[in-house]
Amino acid sequence: MNADATAAPTAAAAAAATAAWRGGLDPHRIAEVIVTTGAGGGRRGSGYRVGETAVLTAFHVVAGAAAVQVRFDADRPGQWAATAELAWSDPGTDVAVVTFTAPPGGAPVPPARFGRIGDDRHAVVDVHAAGFPLWKRRRGADGRQFRELHQADGTVAALSNLRTGTLEITVPAAAADPDPAVSPWSGMSGAAVWAGPFLVGVVAEHHRGEGLGRLTAVRIDHTLQRVADGPRGELAALLAVPDDGALPDAGAEPDAAVPPAASRVIGLPVAHGLELFKDRVEARDLIGRHLADPAVRMVTVTGRRGIGKSAVAAKVMELLERGEWPGHARAPLPAGLINLSTRTSGVSLERLYFDCARALGPAHEARLLGVWAADRPVPDKIDELFTAMGDRLFVILVDNLEDRLLDDGRLDDEELDTFFDCLFRARGTPRLLATSQLPLRLPPELRRFAAEVELSEGLPPAESVALLRELDHDGALGVARLSDEELLHAAVRVHGLPRALELLVGAMADDTLLLPTLEDVLRDFTLRGDVVAELAQERHQRLGADGRCALSVLAVLRTPAPREAVEWIVAGIDPSVDVGAALSGLLRMRMLAVDRRTRTYVLHPMDADLAYGALPAEGPLGRRALERRAAEWYARIAPPRRDWRTLDDIQAYRRAFDHRVRAGDMDEAALVMGTIGQWMVWQGSVVAAISMHLTLEEHVNDDRARLAHLIGFGHARLTGGPLPHALELFTEAAEVAERIEDRRALQEAMFGLGDAHRQLGRLADATGPLARAGALARENGDAEAEAHAVLSLSLAHSTLGDGEAALAGADRLGELAAASGDELTGARSLNARFTALLTLGRWEETIVAGERAVRAYAAAGVQEATDYALNAQGVALLALGRPEEALPCLEEALRAASAMESPRTEGVCLYNIAWAQWTLGRYGQAAEAAERSATSLERAGAAEAEAARALGEAARARLVPAARQAADALDRAAQGAGGNVEMVRPAWLTAQAEDLRDQA
Repeated sequence: MNADATAAPTAAAAAAATAAWRGGLDPHRIAEVIVTTGAGGGRRGSGYRVGETAVLTAFHVVAGAAAVQVRFDADRPGQWAATAELAWSDPGTDVAVVTFTAPPGGAPVPPARFGRIGDDRHAVVDVHAAGFPLWKRRRGADGRQFRELHQADGTVAALSNLRTGTLEITVPAAAADPDPAVSPWSGMSGAAVWAGPFLVGVVAEHHRGEGLGRLTAVRIDHTLQRVADGPRGELAALLAVPDDGALPDAGAEPDAAVPPAASRVIGLPVAHGLELFKDRVEARDLIGRHLADPAVRMVTVTGRRGIGKSAVAAKVMELLERGEWPGHARAPLPAGLINLSTRTSGVSLERLYFDCARALGPAHEARLLGVWAADRPVPDKIDELFTAMGDRLFVILVDNLEDRLLDDGRLDDEELDTFFDCLFRARGTPRLLATSQLPLRLPPELRRFAAEVELSEGLPPAESVALLRELDHDGALGVARLSDEELLHAAVRVHGLPRALELLVGAMADDTLLLPTLEDVLRDFTLRGDVVAELAQERHQRLGADGRCALSVLAVLRTPAPREAVEWIVAGIDPSVDVGAALSGLLRMRMLAVDRRTRTYVLHPMDADLAYGALPAEGPLGRRALERRAAEWYARIAPPRRDWRTLDDIQAYRRAFDHRVRAGDMDEAALVMGTIGQWMVWQGSVVAAISMHLTLEEHVNDDRARLAHLIGFGHARLTGGPLPHALELFTEAAEVAERIEDRRALQEAMFGLGDAHRQLGRLADATGPLARAGALARENGDAEAEAHAVLSLSLAHSTLGDGEAALAGADRLGELAAASGDELTGARSLNARFTALLTLGRWEETIVAGERAVRAYAAAGVQEATDYALNAQGVALLALGRPEEALPCLEEALRAASAMESPRTEGVCLYNIAWAQWTLGRYGQAAEAAERSATSLERAGAAEAEAARALGEAARARLVPAARQAADALDRAAQGAGGNVEMVRPAWLTAQAEDLRDQA
């Protein structure tokens, strides 16, 4: 073997070699393995120079090779290469060693340090590898392709893959998948896997079914154990290791103590006074062990109100922030800690998403906020969030989860339910730590991924006594001077519940007239099921009028509020109240918490619940009056429409809505939704908007309020489905608008009515309302609405087969765009044009107009019809006999439709994809796409669902094969598609049906 080095290693390589004696991956020893096969083909893989003349790689990389070349410092200064020969191999374990002649003058290369990852205990071990995967293929300035080196940092779960005796490596997912027929990790095979200074394995496989972030590696120690004695000795000699396979444990003695990176913390602790935290060591340790277990996705701390759930969870988060795992669990420290509570920041999908995005840092946050605003389906947004987290550990604390649970333990919010579903079903997700009075109800198959830590008893006696003493740390109340026996008596009376102990001392501090002792506070209470509630009620009763007023306002507000909010609300009820003094008094009694950074006040959640429950329904200080006043406060501070940029900008409106609903003012709540509902839909919160409208159903009586509700709900249903419900809503809205002579509302209702008819395929019913909507828009001076109506009318003409009338509509839109200079109207004119051209069968012009429409919508910052434009291009390409080009175009259209949460358009795209697969002879994939199309179209209430179902049946029949049965199904599909120009032509299906009958 002769070295054909283009440049031999010099001083830099010598320095690297010297450093390599200490162990660990040396970049100068990473080999690109270039193989020429006997048939003249080629392939590439990776390897590592484990000694002076040996490169370790995977057997399948060099199997059947006619020639092998190993290249070092590839495409960099100092690059050199050598011809290599196979010196040792074992197909069973997929390990090989090739040898070469080292170039003269090079620095000595010490043997690599080999080790193992023990598979006899639970552990998550950091590993890394470097190689040349397919997805890093690039093109140089000279036009030639090359593969860039990729360093893959990840982890190995020691107990995974025990059956096959391999290493499961979790790494950040491949950033691209250039060829669906080939793994993006192709070429990474043979890369050495390192755990600290030890080489522990060789990358061997990527199983697509496990996702793009999982690799399988061969264990070097298992290879040494499994091969016969003779080959084992040969391998051991090449690797310079003992031939008995006794390798050091890579996780036993780390080289050096590296201080862990500090966790990024988002949100305030959900409990205060953690320095006084007592006991709960067993619970803390159990929580820590569960959170460190990769198999557990959610840990719930359950127990009755006041037992200390929030405190123990907050203590766990504090320990993690300090770099300590409770219970001495062995796991990487979290990269981020997110604190959420239903009683402070609120718990919603938006809050979870935004706070997790913040925890990932500015770069990820900016991209993820863009994903949120893009109106993509909720599961896609969550997947993007989890993907951004990669393999780093994030712990999310959700405090008081019971506030979002129904009586049977199910979540009360569809978006939150989707988040939890994704949490349990996705690989590599964050850990959720929740506190709740009752556990989340989970399907049986998901329960094994959840753990519950129940707090059924209060603090032990010694800790209860110590806490009571610390609550009177200065001795002003006389509690600290009481005997242990007296304090123990008080603790037993309240069952050692931490919050009850705090309330006992607070009640003493409140009464500055009678100066009651601890025994006095306890004397009036007998043992009962809810002592904590009775204690809180006593404290509320002892408050003066000003204190009760401020307490009631804070109980109604529920979330942290500035002093100005309390003052403004109270001023409308009793201007004589000294709010400042009242808040100070509540603070002194520890019934109130303050955040000095934001200068906001909030009641302890337990006090807020009890105080709210004690409010009368009516009267100046009743629930209805206070809820109305709180709604008015939020309406007063809500920013105008021109200042809205993100969903956070309409938070005040949403809180006003909630207060109006709790006050029973459904008409006013409907008017709030009329202001923000459609904007929420545009920003990707379709499900939230629908949920809020459902709250109003059957409860809105005022005509104008009902109009706002009906129109907003109708638009939400137009996007989220089902379409028949949208039709009902707009029909009723039109009737109400006509009756009360509201021309602007009638304009919106007519447009929605016509568009719903159009999307449902009821074209004769669509043209009248759309024409009237356009006329009303001109009458009302609403140019944008007029353009939208003209667009929808043009689309209706296209579907009716009148392409020339549709083109006239496109021309009219072009005139409106030129007059107004509005980019969106210009994009809509192209929308009308490509659809009209599609109707007329002018295929090449359709493709050009579709491409222009995509660019125009992007320039306008709206994704409104990108899916339709791409779909039209795909249909035109199919008509031109170019299915290979049509398929990726249609798949991109499907992704765009999913982002808009439009099941009807999804169904249309899938139908066309099914036909593209059919024309390519892929009947199984065609059947799958057609069946998915039927499901989407049914969800939208679209008539074309039957056509999709029939196309699926035809594809299944072709697989049998049953030509006549397939032909009959194709005829049914053609008949069911009707005149929908967005779908492949029925005539194409009937022609195929005739060909099949001729072949039968």
